Amino acid sequence: MQTKFLNAIKGQNWRYFIAIGTLALIYFCASQFAVSTLTLSSEVSPMWPAAGIAQVALLLFGRQLWPGIALGGFLFSMSVPSANIVVAFISASGRSLQAWTGTYLLQRLNFSGELDRLKDVLAIVGLAAFGSTLINSTIGSVVEYLTDVSSWNNLSAIWATWWVGDAMGILLVAPLLLTWRKLPPAKTKPRQVAERAIWLLLLLAVGWLVFCSRTRAAYARYPLEYLPFPLVVWAAFRFGQRYTALANFILTGFAIWGIARGSGPFLKHASSIPQALLSLQAFIAVIAVTGLVLAATVAERHQAETFLRASEASLANAQRIAQLGNWDLDRTTKQLRWSDEIYRIVGQRPRTFEPSLDTFLAYVHPEDRELVKTSIQAALFQKQPYSIDYRLVLPDGSSRTVCEHAAVNSTYITSTVQDITDRKRAEAALRSSEERFSKAFHASPVGISICTLTDGCFLDANESFLRSIGWHSNEFIGRTADDLGMWVNPEDGPRLTQIVQAKNSISNQEVLIRTKTGEVRDWLLSVELIDLGSTQCVLIMTSDITERKRSEEFRQAALAAEAANRSKSIFLANMSHELRTPLNAIIGYSELLQEDAQDLEGGEEFIDDLKRINTAGQHLLALIQDILDFSKIEAGRMHLHIETFSILNLVDEVTATIGPIADKNDNILEIKCAEDIGSMQTDLTKLRQSLLNLLSNASKFTCSGVITFAVTREVESTDKTARGLRGNEGYGGQENNSFTQEWIVFMVKDTGIGMSSEQLARIFEPFTQADSSTTKKYGGTGLGLTITRKFCEIMGGEITVVSEFEKGSTFTIRLPATINETSIFTEFTEKKV
Repeated sequence: MQTKFLNAIKGQNWRYFIAIGTLALIYFCASQFAVSTLTLSSEVSPMWPAAGIAQVALLLFGRQLWPGIALGGFLFSMSVPSANIVVAFISASGRSLQAWTGTYLLQRLNFSGELDRLKDVLAIVGLAAFGSTLINSTIGSVVEYLTDVSSWNNLSAIWATWWVGDAMGILLVAPLLLTWRKLPPAKTKPRQVAERAIWLLLLLAVGWLVFCSRTRAAYARYPLEYLPFPLVVWAAFRFGQRYTALANFILTGFAIWGIARGSGPFLKHASSIPQALLSLQAFIAVIAVTGLVLAATVAERHQAETFLRASEASLANAQRIAQLGNWDLDRTTKQLRWSDEIYRIVGQRPRTFEPSLDTFLAYVHPEDRELVKTSIQAALFQKQPYSIDYRLVLPDGSSRTVCEHAAVNSTYITSTVQDITDRKRAEAALRSSEERFSKAFHASPVGISICTLTDGCFLDANESFLRSIGWHSNEFIGRTADDLGMWVNPEDGPRLTQIVQAKNSISNQEVLIRTKTGEVRDWLLSVELIDLGSTQCVLIMTSDITERKRSEEFRQAALAAEAANRSKSIFLANMSHELRTPLNAIIGYSELLQEDAQDLEGGEEFIDDLKRINTAGQHLLALIQDILDFSKIEAGRMHLHIETFSILNLVDEVTATIGPIADKNDNILEIKCAEDIGSMQTDLTKLRQSLLNLLSNASKFTCSGVITFAVTREVESTDKTARGLRGNEGYGGQENNSFTQEWIVFMVKDTGIGMSSEQLARIFEPFTQADSSTTKKYGGTGLGLTITRKFCEIMGGEITVVSEFEKGSTFTIRLPATINETSIFTEFTEKKV
């Protein structure tokens, strides 16, 4: 606990202690000011501004600053003559608890310090000013009674004094500080500045006249204390809460000053200053709450009007976008109102003429005019709603088609008119397209059929498709491929369905099909997902490639096998010695020449060229190494060299190597690896090369981004039978049919260029990159990921990738923490075969 406290002090939390000290000082000074200046009687205190300051401080800067209030209250209590440390401590606790409780209650109600909502005003009045103040008044008065500071007979008076003083302090000071915590906008119209200046001068003059003047006007028989109310109402209606709170504060100051100097309306009917102060507090409460409530009501009305105007503008914008206008007709007065969009639909500028039925009918096509006229009359006299389509003739002679829907009630006919010309043209084009598709469908030499996606029920097929499978139309329609026994491999149907659902299409997929006679045929199949009405369907296009495939099968297989064997033999025989040996010499001599150039006078000009030679040689050697590794893997000559090593050391090595590459493109490299992740047993060299491949790609394809390298350990319980394993060798399992396997997961995530779904489908293919532009821009053989996947499979794991175009990629390597070389390599070899 002590260590955490020291760490907090050493960190940025010194600002917290400064804030507490500042708040304590302000609270102490405000309390001293109230005692020295505002306390006009030992029995009644007109207001306690420190309570309002404490409430605002916690509202604006957080409830965690409550120690500042407690400290300020404690120091003030100790500064009073005959102070008692216990009383001071309890009193300070009551003051801080009061402010904390008020803040908590207000924040639970989503309180806004702008006080522009009525609920915020009622909350600060009810919960803060008159609610939470019950805490401090009760604690303070009871403590004074228990410590014999006052007698039991004075308990209620003391309690009321504390409660009313704190309530007035919050009611007057808190709104002022909350609304004036930000200065008014600098760009204010001169007229507004003049109005506020006049208002302020009148407020000061009236405040002085009513509360502070010692002339006979102060003792007139008229109720002059109500004279400031119009000015408060003026502020509420015209200037908002900011100036309303200021008016309340100024009037309160004048009223307190007036009593202090023996003038004002509150001394007329009071026998003592305490009674005058009670009248003053009642007046303050009424005028403050009235002004704040009125200002909040006006603000909410302004907000509602602003929202209404925005809604009207949004509606007009939506109507313009949708080309949808509306009109309302009063059935009694026959008064017609149009929206602006009606004018635009008939080709006129908005509000260029008065709306009328005769004017609108003049734009209706002569052939459709009687329909529109009859529909409107039926709605007007028989209360019949209608929905009709008709044409309009615009001033430029063009014709538009509109759709009108009208609703009728006892008072109005309300109608919407929408321009549907484009939709009608699209519908006509769709009907024409459907007609052409139907003709092409039945006349196509390619076999075409349509079936539903969910249950695979055939809906239609052309003659070529039916002829190729030997079924008649009445035998085929309404049945599924499983019902007809078409699939030679039963898993082909579900597999193709999954592909269609994932990719919406299949292109040139070879499948085996059984015809009605039982003959097995080879089909080249393409599938597209289509919508027929509200039903998702599948369009299937087929070509019978049985003869072509069988005639080419043996020749292609022989040529491919012969070419592959010859290429591998030549490749493995020549590449290892003929390329790597001279390259090693070039790289070595370039390094020696760099050292000599550094020692020679004037040799600095050759160093950059020698470095380029060395870098190019290293790059070419890495490319050749990738090709050789791939060839060894394909030839089955790649073996594991298992060793036990620390994962953290591996992460440090890889990070040190890849750091400069990441910095080259201004990337941020994030490492996430637990300190206790432990060790693993596998081929360290192949794992290191795999991670460097992934991190190099991430650094190369990411510019000014973030590359995350994360390593985690997972524990998995697996059924041995499901994985095809026998025994517990290499896995440390149990005696039964399940075992526990630990996996190490390496994740490389970047925010680079990412890949599309088509690029992802072939990213692990040899000699392949995302596309040709990637190869030209970034270089490389396209073997890095292929070799990485082969290494992962050899080590008993896997690599997966998730990517989104232009948003980045995530590669994940998952390897067993401990492997058995024989079993894993045998499994990999069997999988490959």
